[in-house]
Parts: sequence; structure tokens; C-alpha cells
Amino acid sequence: MQLKRLDAYGFKSFADKISIDFDSGITAIVGPNGSGKSNITDAIRWVLGEQSMKNLRGMKAEDIIFTGSATRKALGIAEVSLVFENDGTLPLDFQEVCITRRLYRSGESAYYINRGKCRLKDIYDLFADTGIGHEGMSIIGQNRIDDILNSRPEERRTFFEETAGITKYKARKRETVRKITETENNLVRVKDIMHEIETQLEPLARHAEKTRAYNALMDSYKGTKLTVLVRSYEAARERKAESDALQRAAGDRALEAETKVRTLEAAKAANDRQIVGLDQKMREQAEKNEEVRAKLEQVNQDRARLMERRAQGDAERARIKARREELTAVAQQTVTAIVCLTDEMARRKKDFEDLSTAMGENRKKADTLAARVEKQKEAVKEAQQEAADKQSLLMEKRQALAILERDIKAGEDGRNDRAEARKTQEEKLRHLCELDEKLARDLAAETAAEETARQEQTAAVAAQEIAERAAREAIDRVRQLESKRSQAEGNLKFLTRMQEGYEGFGRAAKAILKAQASWRAGISGAVAELIHVERVYVTAVEVALGGNIQNIVTKDTETAKAAIGFLKRGRFGRVTFLPLSTLVVRQPARLNCDKTDGVISWANELAHADGAYQKAIDFLLGRTLVVDTLDHALALAEKLGHRQRIVTLEGELLHPGGSLSGGSRQNKEASFLNRSSEIDTLRAEIASLKKDAAAAHEKSHAVAREATEAGIKERELRKTLAAHELRLLEIRTNQGGLKENMREQKRLVAEQKLAAEKFETTFAASQQRQDLLLHESKALEEEYEAVKSRAEKAVVLLENLLQDESDLKEYINGREVRRAILEQQTASAKKQIELRQEEKARNEEALRKTEQEEKALVDFMAASTDALCRMQEKAETMDLCLNKGKEAYDAIYKARMGCVEERDRIEGETKKASQALNKLREEIHKIDLQGAKLEIERKEQEETLLSSYGLTPERAAELAEDTDDETIHARLKSLKEEIDALGPVNPNAVREYEELKNRHAFMERQANDLVEAKGNLATILSDMDAAMTKQFKEAFAEIQVYFSDIFVRLFGGGKAEIKLLDEADVLNTGVEILVTLPRKKQQSLAALSGGERALTVIALLFSFLRYRPSPFSVLDEIDAPLDEANVKRFGGFLKEFADHTQFIVVTHRKGTMEVSDVMYGVTIEDAGISRILSVKLEDAVTA
Repeated sequence: MQLKRLDAYGFKSFADKISIDFDSGITAIVGPNGSGKSNITDAIRWVLGEQSMKNLRGMKAEDIIFTGSATRKALGIAEVSLVFENDGTLPLDFQEVCITRRLYRSGESAYYINRGKCRLKDIYDLFADTGIGHEGMSIIGQNRIDDILNSRPEERRTFFEETAGITKYKARKRETVRKITETENNLVRVKDIMHEIETQLEPLARHAEKTRAYNALMDSYKGTKLTVLVRSYEAARERKAESDALQRAAGDRALEAETKVRTLEAAKAANDRQIVGLDQKMREQAEKNEEVRAKLEQVNQDRARLMERRAQGDAERARIKARREELTAVAQQTVTAIVCLTDEMARRKKDFEDLSTAMGENRKKADTLAARVEKQKEAVKEAQQEAADKQSLLMEKRQALAILERDIKAGEDGRNDRAEARKTQEEKLRHLCELDEKLARDLAAETAAEETARQEQTAAVAAQEIAERAAREAIDRVRQLESKRSQAEGNLKFLTRMQEGYEGFGRAAKAILKAQASWRAGISGAVAELIHVERVYVTAVEVALGGNIQNIVTKDTETAKAAIGFLKRGRFGRVTFLPLSTLVVRQPARLNCDKTDGVISWANELAHADGAYQKAIDFLLGRTLVVDTLDHALALAEKLGHRQRIVTLEGELLHPGGSLSGGSRQNKEASFLNRSSEIDTLRAEIASLKKDAAAAHEKSHAVAREATEAGIKERELRKTLAAHELRLLEIRTNQGGLKENMREQKRLVAEQKLAAEKFETTFAASQQRQDLLLHESKALEEEYEAVKSRAEKAVVLLENLLQDESDLKEYINGREVRRAILEQQTASAKKQIELRQEEKARNEEALRKTEQEEKALVDFMAASTDALCRMQEKAETMDLCLNKGKEAYDAIYKARMGCVEERDRIEGETKKASQALNKLREEIHKIDLQGAKLEIERKEQEETLLSSYGLTPERAAELAEDTDDETIHARLKSLKEEIDALGPVNPNAVREYEELKNRHAFMERQANDLVEAKGNLATILSDMDAAMTKQFKEAFAEIQVYFSDIFVRLFGGGKAEIKLLDEADVLNTGVEILVTLPRKKQQSLAALSGGERALTVIALLFSFLRYRPSPFSVLDEIDAPLDEANVKRFGGFLKEFADHTQFIVVTHRKGTMEVSDVMYGVTIEDAGISRILSVKLEDAVTA
């Protein structure tokens, strides 16, 4: 197996897609620092499944996606692919295997094998025991040397397991152990279920017996109840008949009232129509008035415009005169140009007419020739068609004759065979019909069984889903509680470490508290350690103490003196000491204030300390007052004349003299007092979470058992349903095939019968027709040969005519080109003349319009005076018409108001009549409701009879007892008392008892199967341990020899060995590496220099490769700590092992570059993007 290619896009500094082809031998990757060389190593490690961002030199997953630069935007995806040439090493049926890993910035990721999506586990399994697994040493990145040597012996063991080839065994062992654990858990659950079933069986048997007695009493009770229902039904039917009579009487009265309402509504409608007509007249009159008003305004506007135009007449007259002179000069120039163009067009027209005459004669010749060609084509076509028709007819006759001869011969030979075959087919059809009837009966029975099984399985699936959902919720609850508890414990440990390390204390205070001198026994502790404060007052007390919180409390002054000497000697700094023997507490003066001023208490009363330490608290806080808010504090300070030290709950501090301090506070973790309070809270929270988690665990186990039971039942039912479905499918398939066979068989029988009848009828006619066809075929053959000869002669004549036509067309086309040129030139000259004539006409027209405008202007000025007089008269007439229109509108409006009064009167009467009608309708509605209730009651009783007893009312009346009501009710009461005396009854107890017995037997079989499976798994596990032990021992012994030899060769002497810490525990013990350098004593790996450590790892790597050559190995600057001599030794080993292992080496060293076969250079652009350059050294040397 060999690594052929790496493709990357968006991975770290590779913003653009890159492809690196790897040959066998040694490939060197070089480039300046920061160019992105090691990103290639990271890409290979990442695509092979590396999960640690630290090993990929990142903090979080999205760090491997190109983050952008000054000129390039960040990408949203990173993708790397490795292409391998598979020689059978990988367990895939592909000669080329492509492994791809893709990551999106949103956090989604995916793995692919040959573009097919897969899991990370599939990648691990694919490369396990190949030497390039994720736990092997085939890829050694930067700083990896120290990780290998500094790792614990148990961690170092994984490299040997990968090389020994037991990684897959270990994975299988973990899977087997997991299965054994699951089997044991399942066995426990099954036994728990069996125990629960056994506890339920005895009481369920008693319930089943009780249910049988209950069913017998209920049968008697239902028989008596039937008589009561029949009599109630008859009473309800009589009440319904009375309700129907009342409804009919009320309906008649409502009809009379409705007729009156409709009469009044008709009168109202007529009145409304009259009002609408008057409204229409009012609108029409209003429109007329508006029209007159508009015309009057138009006349006034026209008068104004006419007067304005008269004022503009003189200026217009001067403009028209200048325009007339300009147009006259242009018209003379246009006439001269038209004369020149007309002469030129006449010459070209004459040439065109001569050429057209010649063309006409040639076209006549061509038309004559074309007519002859078409005529000849028709003759050829007719001859060929005639020949084809004759040939087709001849073939038809011959074919018909052949068929007829074959039919006659076959009919003579197969008459008896057809009769026998028809009999056989009819017998087969009868057999198929019998099979079809049997399958129909089987299908009906199996369909009913399948439907029953499906209903039971659906119910079981629903029950399982509910149980599994409850189990998932319970597990999620447990995980949430465990996560919260783990988080709280982490916070508690963090805060405890901060407390124990006196985080936030000064250097001097820490030195005193951590000192081990004899005087340390006299140190009681820091104030912060000794004080206890409720959470609500922590901020206020801490601010009040200020730097005093780090003061050290001592028993006496001698201790303080010794501690001060210690600080001086060590130059740790200064600390304030509070000797309890000399402290004097001054009691604060009595203040004139109360709770209304916001005062809470003196600070020393809110802070407590054990025993004698309270004296130190009183000394520090005894003269500080605690107030709730800053506003109250300011008011109180003003009241006390700024002589008192005051602190608020939020931490604002008012000093005597008027100064105050405040602002934001540091975080809670930096405060010793807050940390103490938080630690107490966390301990209480952890205790509560442990209790809740225990309860949640109990619940999850119970729900898991229920889910398992439901799953087992569902699987049983699913198997039963699958068996029914398979049987149904088999029956339907057989039935479909059988019906198709029957249809085909019926068709064959009918066809055979029809063929036999037809054969007998047509056999004699076929013989006569044979003779006739022989004679017709011979005559048609002679006619066909004659027609074929005529068609061939016509084709030769047509070919000659076509050649003549082609030559004449070529000559005419040449003349056509010349004629077209002349025609185009003549048309161009004509166009120029037309343009000039149009220009002349436009000028003449403009000149004429100018003269007309001048004349019109003179006429306008003369006529405008008369027009002004007429407009004045018209305006006066319109004003008069407008006044008359207003008078007509007022008259119409008055008539409309009279109609409105009449309409109001009709509406009043209509309203009264409608109210009376509504009352009658309400009465009818009440009757309808009563009737509907009675009908519902009757139908309910009828449905009860039908649903409970399956009887119609008529049939129930026949079965009812002919006994008085008192006897019936007494019997009903007696049966009810007997039923009640039985107490609660489980109607499904009999069925549940049988089901539970069957379930217990099933669980017993399941338990036996699980015990057997557990034994089999234990045997497999034992066999795997033996195989792994043997394989690991053999591999370790060989690697031990190789490592010793290669170490001596690399170091030029010395001694190295690897050994197991516990040889009795081969499968779990760690691996120790012992080295003795030349001319030195044996020393630990940590004491080796950088170069010595690198050579040791290189020796271990090559010993692994000698035992099991890896397909490839990636070494990232592993030679960086080596000197030149060791680099050459390293290069020699690379050459030695390159025959079996492909090496990819990231390096800066010249000696390593010299032994490489292919070299890639990595450069970095200004945009922060890496580029790849490559050179094949053998080709470069040859060149």
C-alpha cells in the first residue's frame, strides 16, 4: 500500500485547493518558518481521525478552517482527502482508496471512504494494525518527541500494540466485554421480570375467577334492563306525537303573521322605488345645473384667452415674415440637386432595361427546359412506381401462395395432434380452477390472522415507544444531574484550591501563613480566615475591612515580633499584626438614628468569629456603620456631621470628613469572603444533587426494565406479523400467477377450438385458391419485367436533361448578379431624388403654411372683436338657465321628503308585525327543541337497544317480559346489589392471566438463551487474550533486538533496551525504555539532551518499521535537534528503509534534503495563503 496523493481545501493556510502527489521513496517538504509546512502533517493526521486540537496546534475545531486575511475572506469549510494505492492491505475491493474528512464552521463534520459517508470508527477500523493507525508512531509531528518520551509507560504501550498488530484484537475485546456486560444486564432484567410475573400470577388467578362470576350476573342484569328500556322507548314515542301536534298549530299562526309582514314590506318597497326615482331626478337636475355652470366658466375662460392672443398678434406677424424668406432660398437649392440626380438615373435605367430583355429570353429557355425536366421526372416516377407496384403485387402473390401451401400441408399433418392438444389444455384449465378456489380460501383465513397480528403489534409498538421515551427522559435527567454535580464539584475544587493557596493575598501575608517556623503556632490566621459573614453582608463587610482583611491575628506580641523578623530576613514585605493580648476595642458613640434612616447595624455585629477572635473583629469593624443604600448613607452622614464611617450593602464607603469611594467590584472568585460563602453553597448544592441523582437512577432502572419488556413483546409480535405477511405475500403471489395462467389457458383453449372449426371450413377453399395464385403470379412476373425496362430508359433521359438545365442556370445566375448591381444603383439614385423632392415638398409646404398663418393672423384680429361680443351674450343666457335649474331642484327635493315621511310610517307598522312574528317563531322554536329532545331521547334508547342488545325496538318489544314495573325494578335492584357486592372487577383478568403464564414461559426461555450466550462470549474473550498475549510477546521480543541494534548504530555505541514493567501481565503492563549513552552511565530519558532524545525516538521508530514496515511515515522536523553527523546517519537510515516504507519528511536540514527523491516547497503569499512548488530531484540532476 502506498500514499498516492493529498488533496486539501480550506485547511489552515491552504485557502485554495492543493494537490500533492507522493512517489515511493523519500519526499521532502521544505520552506521558510511560518510558510505552512507543518500544516501538511496536520492535514494527514486530521484526516486519519485525530481528535485532539492540541495535537493539531489549535484551541478549537474551527481553528483548522482558513480564518481569512487582509485580502481574503474566511472560508466556511475545510476538507482533506488522502488517496491510497491499495495492494490488498486495506480490506476493501478497490485498487484505489480515498479517505476524506470535512468540517464546516457551523461545527458539522463528516467522514467519507471513496466518497461514501462513514463513521470515525470505520476510519479507525480500516487502518488498525496497518502501522498508520491513530495510536501508532507513523506520524511524528512537531514537539511529538517529548510527548513520546515523557508519556507514562502505560501510554507508551499503545505504540507497541499498534506495531504488534493487536489493535483490532483489543477493539474486538472491548466489544466482547461490552456484549458480556449487556448480556449480564439483560439477564438481570429478565430475571427481575420473571420474579415480577411470578408475584402477579396468583392474585391474577383469583381475579379471573371473580370475573367469571361477574359475567354471569351481568348477563341476567342486561336481560332485565331490556324490559325497562322497551317501556321507556314507548313512553318517549307518545310524548313526541303530542309535541308534533303543538308544532303544527303554532306554524299556522306564524304563516298568518308572516303574510302581513310581507304585505307591509311590499308597500315599503314601492315607496322606496318612488324615493329612488326622485333621487334620480335630483341627480339629473344637479348634473344639468353643473353642466350649465361648467359651460359658463368655459365661456369666461375663452374670452380671457382670446383677449390674450390679440395682444400677441404683432410679434407673431414679424416672425412669420422672416421664416418665409428663409424657406424661399432653400427651395431654389433643392431644385438644382434634383435635376443632376435625374440625369444619372436615366443612364442607369437604360442599361438595366437592356440587361432585363436578355434575361427574359434566357429565362424562357430555362422555363422550357425545366418543364421538360419535370415532365421527365414525372415519367420516371410513374415508371418506377408502376414497377414497384408490380413487384409488390408479385411478392404478395408469392407470399400468399407460400403461406397457403404451408397451411394446406400443416393442416393435413396436424389434424389429430390438434384434437389431442385441445383435450389436454381443457384438462389443465379444470385443474387450475380448483387450485384458484383453494388459494382464495387460504387468503381469506390468512388475511384475518394478519390483521389481528398487525393490531396487536401496533399497540405493542406504541407501548414500547412510550416506555423508551420515558427511559430516555430518565437517562437524560440522570445525565443532567451528574453533569451539574460534576460542574459543581469542579467549581468547589477550584475555589478550595484558591482558598488553600490564599489567592488574592499579598506576598508577605502568604509567606507568614505558609511559614513552618516555631513561632507559626502563635499565628491564629488571617482576618479573612477567621471571619464568618452572611452572604447578603459580604460586600459591605469586605469593603469596610479593606486591606485589613489580610491582617494577621496573633496570640501575643512576641509572635508578631518573630513574624516581623521573618519578613525582614526574607524581604517579603510588610504585614499588619493584631495581637489579641494587646488589642483595645473602643466602643462606638451612641447615635441618634433608627431603621427609618436605612441603618442595618454596626459592621462587627454582622461579622462573627469564634471565641477570642471576635475581639479582633470588633477592633476592625466596631466603628463602621452598615446602611442599605447610598442615598440613605449620604443623608445619614449629613445628619451626623460627616464624623462617622459608613458602608452600604453595594460597597460604597463614606469616610469621616466627607470623602466617599465606590464603583465596580472585582469578580466574586477574587474575594476571599465571597469564595468562602460560595464554597458553602456549592457543598449544599452537591449534596442535594447527589440525592436527586440517586432517585433519578432508581427511576431510570425501573423505566429501563419496562422498556425492555415492551421491546421483547414488540419483537415477538413483529416476528408473528412478519410470518403472516410472508404467508400472505406468498399466497397473493401464487394467486396472481395462477390467475394469469388461467387466463392464458382459457385463451389457448378458445383459440384451439376456433382454429379447428375454421380449418375444416377453409381447407377446400385453400386448395382452389392455390391454383388461382399460381396462374396470377406467372402473369404478374412478365408484366414486371416490361415495366422495369421502361423505367431504366426514362432515368437515362432524365439525367441528360438535368445536366443541360444546370449549365443554363449557371449562365443566368451570372447575368442576375450584374442586373442586381444595376438595380441597386438605380434604386439608390431614385432614393436620392425622392429625398430631395421630399425636402422640396416640405419647404413648399412650410412656405404655404407660413402664408396661411400670416393670413389667418390678419383674419383672427378682425374676427376676434365680434367673437368677444357673442361670448358676452352667451354668458348672460347661461346665467339665467342656471337660476331656473336651481328652482327645479328645490321642487324635486320637497316631493322626496314627503315620500320619506310615508316610508317611516310603513316601517313602524312593519316593525310591530315583525315583533309579533318573532314571538311566534320563538314559540315554534321552543316546541322544535322540545320535539328534538324527545326525538334524541327516543333515538338514544333505540341505539342503546341496538348497541347493547343488537335488537330493533320492535324485536325488543317482542322479547320484553310481561311483568309489572314494580317486580322488574325489584329484580333489577337485587342483581345490582349482587354485582356491587363483588367489588371492582377486571374484565380482562381471564385473558391477562393466560397471557402472563405464556409470558413467564417465554422469559424462562430467554434467560436460558442469555446464560448460553454469556458462556460463548467468555470463551471467545479467553481465546482472544491468549492470541494477543502470544502475538505481543513475539513482536516485543523482536522489537527489543531491533531497537538495541539501531540505537548502537545511531549513537556509535552505548546500550538501549525496552522492558515490560510486569511480565506476568503482558496485556496491560507499561513499557519502560532504558538507555546508556557511549562513555556515560545509564540515565533517565528526562536527562537526555534534545539531540539524544530525538535519536532515541528515531531508533524506536526504525525498530518498529523493521518489525512491521508501515506503508508510509510522516516526520515533521524530527531532525531539527540533530547535528550534521547525526543528520547524515538519519538520512542513511531513511534510504535503507525507503524500499519498504514511503517517507514524507518536513525538514530544514540540508543532509535530509540530499537523500530525498522528490522535494516540495511551501511558500506564503502576502494574503497569508500557502502555495506548493515541487521538483523531482532525479529529473533536476539529469537536466
